Amino acid sequence: MISSLEKLRRLAALAGWAALLTIMFSTLSPIEARPHIPMLGADIERFLAYFAAGATFSFAYPRQRWLILAGIVALAIGLEWLQTLEETRHGMPHDAIVKIAGATLGSVASAAFDTMALRLRKPA
Repeated sequence: MISSLEKLRRLAALAGWAALLTIMFSTLSPIEARPHIPMLGADIERFLAYFAAGATFSFAYPRQRWLILAGIVALAIGLEWLQTLEETRHGMPHDAIVKIAGATLGSVASAAFDTMALRLRKPA
């Protein structure tokens, strides 16, 4: 039987891959095709997207948390560089820093949630 925490981890894996695909599409598509949330600035959108990816992947794969964070950081830097190949986009160090901060805080939040969930499940 699969525990509810294990089910939640599987759901988080699906959400993480969906977030990653959305990030890749948004980053590499022409500027007019980039989805955006009205009333939020681009930095907040970037931060939230990478926060979601970092949190969901780190929760889904807790034993590989550091490797996942390193991969997301590498992805952020790589995608930022790839933006320089698209005529309507530009890769900026500031944007990469915002993305890395989002992924890092997402991973930390996931670790905190995971720790609390495991402590609540253990009998006193």
